[in-house]
Parts: sequence; structure tokens; C-alpha cells
Amino acid sequence: MLKLWSALGAPGRLQFLLAMGLAVIASVSGVVLMGLSGWFLVAGALAGAAGLGHSFNHLYPSAGVRGAAFTRVIGRYGEQLAGHDAILRLSARLRPRVFDAGARSRRGLSPMASAELTALIDDMDAAEGAFLKVVLPGIGVVAGFTVALGFALASDIVLFVLALLAATLGAGALPFLAVRRARQQAATLRDTAEAARGEVARLVENATELDVYGALSRYAGETEATLHAWQTQAEQLEKPFRGISAILSAAGVLIAVVALWRATVTGGDLPLAAGTALALMAAFEAASAMLKVLESAPKARAASGRLAGRLDMAGAAWDAAQAGARNITSVFPLEVRGLSVSAAPGAPLTPGVSFRIDSGSLTELTGPSGIGKTTLAEALMRLHPVPAGAVTYGDAEAGQVRIAMVLERIAMSPQMPAFLPGTVGDQLRLAKPDASEAEMRAALEVALADNFIFARTEGLDSWIGENGAGFSGGELRRLGLARAILASPELLILDEPFAGLDETLGERLAASLSAWLAGGGRALLVLQHKSDRGRWNAAHIQQVALR
Repeated sequence: MLKLWSALGAPGRLQFLLAMGLAVIASVSGVVLMGLSGWFLVAGALAGAAGLGHSFNHLYPSAGVRGAAFTRVIGRYGEQLAGHDAILRLSARLRPRVFDAGARSRRGLSPMASAELTALIDDMDAAEGAFLKVVLPGIGVVAGFTVALGFALASDIVLFVLALLAATLGAGALPFLAVRRARQQAATLRDTAEAARGEVARLVENATELDVYGALSRYAGETEATLHAWQTQAEQLEKPFRGISAILSAAGVLIAVVALWRATVTGGDLPLAAGTALALMAAFEAASAMLKVLESAPKARAASGRLAGRLDMAGAAWDAAQAGARNITSVFPLEVRGLSVSAAPGAPLTPGVSFRIDSGSLTELTGPSGIGKTTLAEALMRLHPVPAGAVTYGDAEAGQVRIAMVLERIAMSPQMPAFLPGTVGDQLRLAKPDASEAEMRAALEVALADNFIFARTEGLDSWIGENGAGFSGGELRRLGLARAILASPELLILDEPFAGLDETLGERLAASLSAWLAGGGRALLVLQHKSDRGRWNAAHIQQVALR
């Protein structure tokens, strides 16, 4: 956890230190409250029994009790505020960095698989929550035991030795051994959890088809068995900690009884012994409560290690080194020579192709579904590794050019664009954060999206909900096209731009894009099942067929 925090630049350092200091204050105040209360009650009772109640000064002890109680409440409240503030600062640094590192090293434009995303979020939750669940309570337990053992030392040296041994064994050695034993179990549990999530996702996604073929019950039974295994492993991981927690609670009661017994048989200070008994019970009970959630420690350790590994990703392995990278002023002419790539390691290679894209040209890359048109287009964007000499931008080989430099000049309008919940203006500014309203209007006009956007009262403030809610599939595709156009690319890649459009609208969109192409310094690469050459109006049109 410390390695991950350090790798992020130690965000929220002051808040973390403040939370730890307040945890010490709250814990010490709690133990002092119990110890002082025990002493006050017994001392007052003995004074009353001896007929000295009128001379017993109850003001100072009662003030001390109230002061300890007040300090404990304020300390605990402040600890929670400072602790959550620290975690939010950590989260604000961690989550963007993790997703950024993943995006830079991921091949293609395909989104992260839902199972991988869920596992990643679980890791971040576990790592962030460890401070509140483990670190702060642990610091509080150490501080509380220190004060309680001070009470014991003042009361009886034998009691002090017994309490120290019980604390060392029950709150130190046994939890340490349990955490070490649980590390491997935590890794196994995560694998089982990922498998369970994957099975549940596949079952939900394919429930209709499985029901049609009469296989739903069988697959549901297999998924239920996997979920049961996950639950069983989680219970096995927690079981030792629950056992140690119960031992600590019992040990606290036993030590308290010993404190009172020792004072009785040795003629010791009974009020001090009562205060010591309650202080030790409070310390052991705090340790017992912490141990109930200590199984999160190995989970957090494993999660922090995985997240630190993600942060260590320097970017795509095939990206050009910063020091020796070539600068380019344009991607033209973009030459492809015998290019054949795969969408992922071990995936089939696309058919080899050769062609050249010049400024002002339109290239149709055609072929059946699944043959690799999108993968080839992504390779031109440097989102996949390509063989040496297979792609050049001007006189620079692809392997010599930084991915970021290529992405500044090439944009894609995918067949199914992704949108985050937000306004239309928010979505467009993802391509150009400082875009003016006039620029956004111009991009929407080229994509023929202005009519349905400005027909709404909200206009650019129209809300796009989760999964594009509020707009049709065709409207979302044209919004995605407008976003790509707003980036002012030299090369605009269109993936099935006429899918779902009627003939008239398709003709209008082709004419609008042809006019955009004629603006100079631009080219179009169109990915389609078959050629639509007749729709376009361009000085140079070529077709590249994949077979």
C-alpha cells in the first residue's frame, strides 16, 4: 500500500497524517475514559461505604470523564472526516492514472471487458479502503494498548506482564500469522471472483438464446455452483480472523477479572485495579473489532500490488521511444506496403494489403464482416504494432513515430461510438476541449446532426444518458461523426458511415462529407462491406478489397 501511495506522489499526505493523529487521540481518549470511569466509580463507592462521601472530591474525576468522552467523540469524528478526505484525494490521483495507463497500453479501440473493469474497480476499492479499515484502526489499537498497559503497570507488575503477553500474542502474533496465511487465499479468491463474474455476465447476456435451446437451467446451475465456491472461499478467508477476534474479546474479560482478583488477594489499590480492568477490556475489545475486518488486509495488499503494476506500464510496448522519435508535420503520403496485423496476440492475421493515401483522396476499404477492416484502420492509427516498413507517414516509418503524434492527425468515426453521460456539448468537447459553439455547430452540420440537435430546446445542452439514452442509434452515429470531424483530422476514418440510414439521407451525408474533403489537406478512409463509389464526389477515389 505504501508503494502504491508513494508511486502516486503521496497525495493527501497532510490529511493522512492528521487522520492518524486523530485516530490516536480517539483511541487513547476511549481507553482513558473507561479507566478513569472504573476508578471513579469504585473509589466513590468505597468512600461512601467508609462514610467519607462528603469529603470525596468528585469534581475533578467527573470533569476528566466528561473531557475524555468529549475528546473521544471529537477525535473519532475528525478522524473520519480527515480519513475520508485523504482517501478521496488518493482516489482522485489513482483512478485517472490507472485508466490512463491502461488506455495507453491497450491495443485498438475496443473497450475494456466488463469482467476486467469490475475486477479493476474492486482492486481500487480494496486499496483505497485499506486505510480506513486497517491502517487507522491498527494505529488506534496500538495507542489504546499502550495506555491500557500503562494502567496495568501502575496497578500490578504481574498483571502488566500477563496483559503484555496476551496483547502480543492475541493482537500481534496470531493476526500476523493469519494475514500471512491469507495472502495466497486472497489471490485464489480473486480468481474465483473473476470467474464468477464472467459466468454471471455471460448467463445474463445469453439468457434468451440459452432458454430457446433448453440449456438455461444447466448453465444457471453451473453459475450457481461457481458463486457458491466464491462464497465458501470468502468465508474460509474470514474464519480465522473471526476466531482470533473472539479469543481477544474473551482475553479482555479474563485479564479484567485477573486485575480485580490480584487487587483483592494482594491488598492492592482496588479503584486503580477497576480502572485498569475496564481500560484493558476497552483495548482488547477495540482490537477484537478491528480483527473482524482484518481479512481485508491481504486483499488490499494484493490489490495494491496489481495497481502498482498497472501504473508501471510505460505505454504501448510498440510505441517509439521519446528520445529517438521522428516528428512529422503530416501523415501524407500515407503508404501501406503488405500490411497484415492481428487484433490481439494470437488472433488471426488480416489479409495483406498495399495502398497509398494522399491529401484529397478517398479510399474505400471493403470486405466481409470479420475480415479485419477495423483492425487495419486501427493499425494506421498506430493502435496495433505493425511490421517494419509496412506503414510510413511521409518519409517516416510508423515505428519511428509516437502514437500520440499520429492520433493528433488521424481520427475515426466508429460504427458504434461510445458516449459518457453528459450534454451534447460535453461529448463534442472530448475531441476539442476549447471548441467554440460555432465550431461545434459547423461539425454537426457536416455530420447532418444539426437538425435534430437544434430542434430540441436544449440544443447543445441536450442530455445523452447512459448507453446513449435519449437518442437513436443513427443519431448517435452522426454525433460520433461530428465529434471526429471537430478534431480537425488530416485523415478521417469512417466505419460503415451509411449503416442504418435511408437512401436519401445517405446521399446527403456523402455529399456533405465530400464537401468537407474538398476543404483541402484532408483524406477519407471508408470501411464498408461493398463499394459505394457512386455516392462520393472526390478528385481521386480508390477501392482496396480485402479477401
